[in-house]
Amino acid sequence: KAHLYDGSTVVFPGGINVHDGKIRGQGEKFDVALENNKFIDEIALEEIAAMESFQTPVNVAATTAASTVGTAGWLALGGLAALALFGSCPTVYSADAGDPILEAELFSYSIAPSFQARDIDRLGLKSVQDGHFVLDFRNEMLETHYIDQLEILEVSHTEDQVAYPDSTGHPIVVGATVAPVRAVDQDGRNILPDVTSADGRVWSATSNRLANVGPNDFHDSLEFEFSLPKDSGEVALVLHMRNSMLNTVLLYDVMLKEQSFAALDWMGHDLGHFGNRAELGLWYREHMGMTVSIWRDGKFRKVGRIGDQGPIAWSERAFVLDAPRGDNLKIRLSFVADNWRIDQVGLAIDTQRGEVRTIPVSTAKSLQEHRPDIPEYLAQPDKTYLITRPGESVQLGFDVGESKQSRTFFLVSEGYYMEWMRSEWLTEEHRGKFEPTSDALMQSLSLYAQKRDTYRQQFESIKVPVR
Repeated sequence: KAHLYDGSTVVFPGGINVHDGKIRGQGEKFDVALENNKFIDEIALEEIAAMESFQTPVNVAATTAASTVGTAGWLALGGLAALALFGSCPTVYSADAGDPILEAELFSYSIAPSFQARDIDRLGLKSVQDGHFVLDFRNEMLETHYIDQLEILEVSHTEDQVAYPDSTGHPIVVGATVAPVRAVDQDGRNILPDVTSADGRVWSATSNRLANVGPNDFHDSLEFEFSLPKDSGEVALVLHMRNSMLNTVLLYDVMLKEQSFAALDWMGHDLGHFGNRAELGLWYREHMGMTVSIWRDGKFRKVGRIGDQGPIAWSERAFVLDAPRGDNLKIRLSFVADNWRIDQVGLAIDTQRGEVRTIPVSTAKSLQEHRPDIPEYLAQPDKTYLITRPGESVQLGFDVGESKQSRTFFLVSEGYYMEWMRSEWLTEEHRGKFEPTSDALMQSLSLYAQKRDTYRQQFESIKVPVR
C-alpha cells in the first residue's frame, strides 16, 4: 500500500517495480474516504508519504471489522511522515480524573505476522467504579496494528501483598520487597541512589561507557547484593524498567532504512520463511534482552533471561529465583550497553503463584459509536484481527465486578504490527537484505550514541494525533 501526501491510498495487490523515481504496478487508488476508486499503473515517488506491506486476511470478517474501525484520520499525514520516529505497537491508556494515563505498550517486538506473540502487562489502575473500567487502545505511530486477542487477568491478594508478571508471563504474588544493600555498575560506580525506589531517577550507562564499546566489549553489567531476611521463602528479583531507544535505532536505521524498498519484502515475505525467522529470532535472543546470573560456588552463574519490554511504558517484572543459600544474595544483570533504563531493583520475599480469573472484553466503542462486533474478534487468538491504522483508537470495556479484597489486573494481548516505510527511507540506496550479525549490532550502537540524548524527547513530542 502506498499512502500519498494528498490523503489517498494506492493498493498494489500484485506488488510493485521501482524505476526512475516512479512506482509501477497494477494499482487501485482510493480517496480520503476510501471510496471513488480508480485504476492506475504508476505514481511518482515524490507523491508518497509512506508505504506498507500487508497480508490479505484469510478470514474476511477480519477485514470487515478493520474497515469500520475509526476514521480516515490517519490519512491526513502532511509532513508528519518525515517526523514520526518509532514503531511502537499499540499504546494503552486508562483515565484518572479525565486525564489519560499510559498503562502499557503491547507486543513491542512483533514486527511481522510470523512474530505474532503473547504479551502481559501489569495495570496500575487506581480505582474501578461500579465493577467496570475502560481502556483506550491507540495507534499513535505510522504503522498498522493487528490485534488478535485481548483479555484481563485478575489476581486477588491480601492488602500487604503485590502481584507482578513473572518472566514466563504468569502473575505471581509477593510479600515485602527489600532494597539492595549494594549496587554497582561494571566500573564499580555506586548506583544505589538510582535504583532503590521507583522515583523517576533511573540508571543509564554513562556517555563514556557508550563511547568505548567495541566488538569484544559491548555489554553493561550491574551487580546487586541483598541481605536475606530469615524465613524469606521463595524469592524473586523485581524490576521497574523500560528499554532505551537503542532498539528503535536498530529497527529503523539498520533493519529498515538501509534496505529501502526491499524492506517491504523483508517484513511481508522473507520473515514468513522459517529459516529467516529462526535466524533473526535466535540472533535477537542471544544479544538483546537481559541475562540474570547469581553468585554461586565462586562465580556468577546464568539462571535465566528477561526479554525486552519496549521503550515507551514502564514495565514491571518479577524473576523467580531458586532457593538462595546463606545470608546474602548476589545478582548480576548483563545486557547490551545502555539497552535499559532501570528505575527500581528489589528482592521480593514469600513469592507464590497467583490465582487467576480471566475477564474478556465486554464493550467496544470507536468515535462515540458502539461496536458490539469487536469483542468477538478479540476473544480468542484465531487470526480474526482488530486492525487499526495511524490516528485510530478504540475504547474497550471490561466487567470485573465488585470486590472487597485487594486485587491487581493484568492486560493480556496477542498480535503484531507492520511498520510503514517513510518516504525518506524509500529514497535510500539499497544496501542488501538485513543480516543479523555483530556488525549490525555495532552499527546500531554507533548510530544510537550519536542521538540518544535527544531521541526520546523527539519521540515524546511527535505522535500521530488520535481522534
